[in-house]
Amino acid sequence: MDSPPTLPALISPSGTVATLEGLAAIPEEEIWLASQKSARTRRAYKQDVAHFTRTIGITSPEQLRQVDHRAVIAWERIMREQEGAAASTVRRRMAALSSLFKHLVRHGYAARNPVVDVRRPNINREEGSTAAFSKAQARRLLDAPALDTIAGARDRAILAVGLHPKSVRLFC
Repeated sequence: MDSPPTLPALISPSGTVATLEGLAAIPEEEIWLASQKSARTRRAYKQDVAHFTRTIGITSPEQLRQVDHRAVIAWERIMREQEGAAASTVRRRMAALSSLFKHLVRHGYAARNPVVDVRRPNINREEGSTAAFSKAQARRLLDAPALDTIAGARDRAILAVGLHPKSVRLFC
């Protein structure tokens, strides 16, 4: 999306703002991006919104501000069905776009946030991507050392170290 000067371009090396007119020329989308505190968040949000504008064929801030739920639904479907994006990626990208539209609505540049009308894909919050023991596996591991020997007591203590406090009851 081509746009007028960005926020960093209007701040001189000494840290002063070039002109008030120059600030007024900055698209609100750039203001939203610059307001993100983390450099990593700014980079990710910029990429996510760029993916949306590229996919939908948006070339100006004015076109972006006219987006409705149909465009967001089409984008979500393209990501899922054609690109094979993971549900977590789709949700993250939609969250970035929703954040932008929330900002645009708050400042009067868009009538409403079209992302709120679109269901985001579900993700499995019960099962993460980090390898871990199930409760049954942890129980078997903790039960493996003998109860009636010093070595068994030592081994049980070693195995119990580092367990989450809720898991310690497995040990007892």
